[in-house]
Order: sequence, then C-alpha cells, then structure tokens
Amino acid sequence: MNVIWMTRLEKRVDDERMEGGLLSAGELEGKWLVLWEDASGSPKEENASDVLYEGAVWSEMRAALRAGVAKLLGAGYQPALGFIPDMNLHERRMKERNEWIHCYADLNRDDALYEQLAAWRRDQAVASRRAPYWIATNRMLRLVSTYVPHTEEELRQLPGFGESKVKAYKDSILRITKPLDRKMDFPLEWVQDALSEEQFLKWIYEQEEMKMSLELKRLIERRLLLEGIQSEMAVKDLKALLNIDRRELMVRIEALAGDGYDVLPFIEMELQEVPDEEQQAIEEALQELGGEYLKPIFIQVYGEEALESSGGELQRRYERIRLLRMKQEDAQEEALAVEPRIKANKATA
Repeated sequence: MNVIWMTRLEKRVDDERMEGGLLSAGELEGKWLVLWEDASGSPKEENASDVLYEGAVWSEMRAALRAGVAKLLGAGYQPALGFIPDMNLHERRMKERNEWIHCYADLNRDDALYEQLAAWRRDQAVASRRAPYWIATNRMLRLVSTYVPHTEEELRQLPGFGESKVKAYKDSILRITKPLDRKMDFPLEWVQDALSEEQFLKWIYEQEEMKMSLELKRLIERRLLLEGIQSEMAVKDLKALLNIDRRELMVRIEALAGDGYDVLPFIEMELQEVPDEEQQAIEEALQELGGEYLKPIFIQVYGEEALESSGGELQRRYERIRLLRMKQEDAQEEALAVEPRIKANKATA
C-alpha cells in the first residue's frame, strides 16, 4: 500500500503493559484504504472492522479516517508517534462551559421525561406544520430532561433556548417539568465539577466519531443518489436505495441541484406525468413571483382552498413546483454560461 498518512496509538492495559497499533491511510490498486493494524503490523484477518474504509472516493476516505481516529481515542488510545487531526479541537471544546453542560445531559438524561418531551414536540410540529427539529433539537430535549427547569429563567440557562424559543414554548414545556422533582439545582456552575476529565474526553471523542460516521454516510448516500439519477432510476428505486421517503428524496435532489449537479434527467422524467397546462401555469407564476417562497406560487396556480387538500396531494403539488423551479434555475444558469461565449464570438468575428 502507498501510505499517505500513519500514526501509532497506544493505551495502557495495566501497570506493566501497553497495547497499541498503527492507523494508516493509503492507496492500493486504485482504491483508498484506511486500516487499523495491531502491534505486529498485520491486520487481524478475522476482524473485518480493521478495514475502516475501502473505496474510490477521497472525501469518504477522509471521513472514515477521522471517525476511526475518534473511535480509538474514545477507547482510551493516545498518539505515541505522529499526530492526530483536530486534537486542538478537543482541547478547545474542554474550555467551553456549554460543552460540559451538554456532556452531563447526554450521560444523565431521564429517558421517560425525554420521551414525554419528544411527544410534546411531535404535537407542536403537527400543529404548526413545521419539522420537529425546528421546534427543538434532540440536544435541547436532552437538556430539559436532565436539568428539569421549573422557571422561565432556568429554561433560559439551557444552551439553545434563546429569546424566541423561550417565548414560544416556555409555558408548554414548564407545564411538563414544573411538577417534577429534580436532583440538581440552578445555576449550573456545578456541572464541570460533577464530571471527570476522562468522562468528558470520552464523550468528546464519541461525539466526533458519530459526527464523522454520519458525514461518511451522507457522502456515500450522495454518491449513490447521483449515480442513480445518472442511470435514470425511478423514484421508488431511489427511495429503496437510500431507505428514505419521497419528501426527503426531493430535499436531497434540490441540494444536489443547488450545488451545481445535473439533475435535469430526473426532473424531465418526473414532469412527464404533469399536464402541460399545469406546467405552464407554474412556470408563469415562478416568472412573476420569483422562486424564493413556494406558498404564493401554490396559491396562484391551485387556489388558496387547495391548501386544505389531503397530505399526499398537497405534497405532490408542492413537489411539482420544486421540480419546475429547479428546471428554471438550471435554464438560467445555462443562459448565464452561454452569454460570455456569445460575446467572445462576436468580439472575434
């Protein structure tokens, strides 16, 4: 293997013995590899997890390497030779008070209260027609379930609960938490003393491993989606490939289009079932109103009463607007790209 990066990591097993290995990244026969090798220098053939990544994509290899580093650090290994990416990041996070507050919450949350809060969030999301994460993130719910605020001022002390969130949700949250007993007090200055540095660092590394593992998953799914679009896979096959629903699929395709990838074949295939008159009405509304907000487009094309349509029909109509917005934006970008070439040709004529 043509090694491009390597470091040795060790951890103490007991007073007299250390164990360690080599973490390396390199290229072999046109593929990137990330390997964790034992002290003898040979991968354990019976343990497939020793090969942390094998593939052709640099960004995927890099995410796998960073996830592997975090996992090993979380298991107690420390660098013996070489260096570890983002070690300074971990040192910086140790100095952040809010990081210790999040760490304690992750390690000590009340699961029953968390589930009650998650149910509350679902109800709020349905009532306001917003995504649950917009109401409150999982981290925010963990904070509430751990520290159990009884007053508005206590709720404000939890990271993420700014003025708008407190104003909108303080009454309904405190209605759940105020009757409950709790073991800890506010303010939260005691939190850092309640955790050891070892506990905190292990949590930091676990967070980093989770983050980079999700990044690797995102990169792989993005590549698979692009390959599926290029091979003109049907929507149902793309959904099955990525194990996501249609709404999430459309969000991801919009993101690809926004990043400049060619998704026009997918758009054209999906628009085949949309009547020409409907397409023309949407295109005219986009030209007149612009594509920043979809609701005015929807009302102009389908009428305000159509907002009360069933969930499936409502989603399909919004989807058609998104498809034609992507098509229009693609045409505009193509026009902008062609214009300099036309001017250059005129100049040389």
